[in-house]
Amino acid sequence: MSLSTLHQRPGRLPAELTSFVGRRDELAEIDRLLARCRLVTLTGPGGVGKTRLALRAARAAGPPDGVWFVDLTAAPEPGLVARVIADALGLPDQGGEPLDAAIELLARRPGLLVMDTCEHQIDSCAMLAETLLSAAPDLRVLATSRQPLDIAGEHTLVVAPLPSPVPGEEGANGANGASDEEPGAVALFTDRASAVVPGWTATGDEREAVALLCRRLDGIPLAIELAAVQVRALSPRQILERLDRRALEVRGRRTALQRHQTLRAAIDWSHELCSPDERLLWARLSVLAADFDLETAEKVCGDDRLPAAAVFDLVSGLLAKSIVQRVERDGRVRYRMLDTLREYGGERLDELGEAERTRARAFDWFGETLRRANDELGGPRQRHWLEWHAREESGIRAVHEWALRAIPDEPLLCSLIANGRLLCLRGRIGEARHWVRRMLDARPIGDTAEWMEAAGLAALLAVFQKDLAAARGLAAAVAERAPADGDLGGLGYARAAEGLVALQEDDPARGRDLLAEAERMLAETRPGEVISSIVPLLAGVAHAALGEPGATRDIAVRMEAETERNGNVWGQAYARALRCLALLLLGAPAEGLATGRDGLRTMAEIDNRLGLALCLEAIACCLAATEEPKSAAVLFGAARRQYEDSGAVLFGPAYTVLVGVVKEGVRAELGDDAYCAAAEAGGRMELDAVVAEATGERRPPADAPAGRSRSVLSPREWEIAELVAQGLTNREIADRLVIAKRTADSHVEHILAKLCVSSRAEIAAWYTRNS
Repeated sequence: MSLSTLHQRPGRLPAELTSFVGRRDELAEIDRLLARCRLVTLTGPGGVGKTRLALRAARAAGPPDGVWFVDLTAAPEPGLVARVIADALGLPDQGGEPLDAAIELLARRPGLLVMDTCEHQIDSCAMLAETLLSAAPDLRVLATSRQPLDIAGEHTLVVAPLPSPVPGEEGANGANGASDEEPGAVALFTDRASAVVPGWTATGDEREAVALLCRRLDGIPLAIELAAVQVRALSPRQILERLDRRALEVRGRRTALQRHQTLRAAIDWSHELCSPDERLLWARLSVLAADFDLETAEKVCGDDRLPAAAVFDLVSGLLAKSIVQRVERDGRVRYRMLDTLREYGGERLDELGEAERTRARAFDWFGETLRRANDELGGPRQRHWLEWHAREESGIRAVHEWALRAIPDEPLLCSLIANGRLLCLRGRIGEARHWVRRMLDARPIGDTAEWMEAAGLAALLAVFQKDLAAARGLAAAVAERAPADGDLGGLGYARAAEGLVALQEDDPARGRDLLAEAERMLAETRPGEVISSIVPLLAGVAHAALGEPGATRDIAVRMEAETERNGNVWGQAYARALRCLALLLLGAPAEGLATGRDGLRTMAEIDNRLGLALCLEAIACCLAATEEPKSAAVLFGAARRQYEDSGAVLFGPAYTVLVGVVKEGVRAELGDDAYCAAAEAGGRMELDAVVAEATGERRPPADAPAGRSRSVLSPREWEIAELVAQGLTNREIADRLVIAKRTADSHVEHILAKLCVSSRAEIAAWYTRNS
């Protein structure tokens, strides 16, 4: 599996693991509100079903190519809320502000953003929602929160519990099995009970007991689901009797609202039905953010009191009681708890006095794994560790947020440095720098090897984010503190940062010398280290800027062989991109094209947007040199989009001038209008379509007669393809052609099928090529 598999549908709506019951009126009201309002917030207490309702409403109301889901429990502190939203939009983090990147994307395409569990960071969520809605006129936001966002234009819908029947009245008895005629609460209980005990139905007196039980639980979906699990061992009447005793005890000693008391009673009772070890595991699992795997549960929750070997059976017990849910990600079985149940477990963990100890074990586990990944990241297990990091990033964020106030410098720095390398390879330079800056802000910089390495890498990251002043300051701090006879790894990174600054300031000779010095230092102190592997390639760019393409080619060939030998696919892809540029400058664009395409495929697999932009630009230059100006223009537009998404830079003005000369030649050959149309089409293309275009995998044969591709579509379909290429939605196409939206939908589906493509962007690119 490639890393791109993990990101090919970022932020898309999670699959529903259980059937959806009831809520017809609420769904209709949400649909009505979203049709006339741009911000709708579903409010209500935990466990009332806000997330499930939002997901179902989004599936019905959102455009198919523009619905994004953001789980805000992945943001452990306010500074990461914008980053989590950008992640959901599929935006990489190689520089710039994530909010700016999100605005740029949302401003150019209509869509629906589902912001789930905003109460975790209510102020940041409110500010960001207001900013996004102001900047993106076609954006709608559907939020869920235990309290309103309280910003202008917000329309709130209080999510009420499911309706419960009055025992003895018609409808309380209902039909056997869950049906649309049954009140929602009874239907939900029946559905979940029949999932636990196949074929289960309420018969005779049980029907009235189920109705009364649902009323006792105030129709709160989470409480009903927890109760329904108990039909394995108890009848509805027995469940009711035991719950009544628990509810009376809770209501007698608490002053919260009745529905909060009811949910608390249901959770308390479920807690009492667990074995002592299951209760302990429930509490300890609360420190794990989002979903987790069995190995993590064993390492974090296991100790002398709760042996790791027993964790699997205990997880299975919590799964059977609906405390833990089973989820699948990329063919792997993982687990998670609903937010309300995690909060409850956290309270129990605090009562046990184990919160800090359990979080320390979580840091030890993630920190140890990160350090192991760090040691192997430059070798053949690179893809494995990138995939692992993508799965575990929420847990890693949570432990680092806690560790910043609780863990000593050395182990924390080692963990942050390893995490930073993985983030960089995943194209998350901004977040990598975020954590180092948090460390630098919280603690005075020291003079240990760990501090020097962290500061040196931070200087390098600052250049990638175009923050040259910060890069110079950090590099100077490292140079001042680094011991002359100690570990020079940090100083090597600082020298590389200074070399990149020189390239950005149009001084390639100084940049070449500094980068060569950095390469020597890192070769001695960090042989085989993954970030070090691109330092020689940066020196190769300086050689190219100085008119020495032969030296550039030699460096690229050497580094391509070295990274291939080590299994460093990230470094290998950059080496191929550099060799493509060198071959272009040496007058061998056809050979450069093949090399650049190999690099592009790898960049796509590891989802590195900055690398994608570089490869696309190099391939476009080679296509221009081999007399394919229209395809070159499409790829220049696609490269511009990738640069904008990455927000990062690698090379200086000399490189920009070189590419600019080629672009102007293509523009002159095609004419302004044709060039702009092709470049804009390239900027709208989805990543898979961009890669297919750049590698030539979707082009018609070169000897196909003119007009043959166009004849694939009927005249009406051709007309609609043109409107799709102009960026119109199906609704706008229907209005323009005075046809029903359903007819426009059908035409677009037929076009997709005839062209054997999967997105509107690919239709646009096909139209541009064949118009």
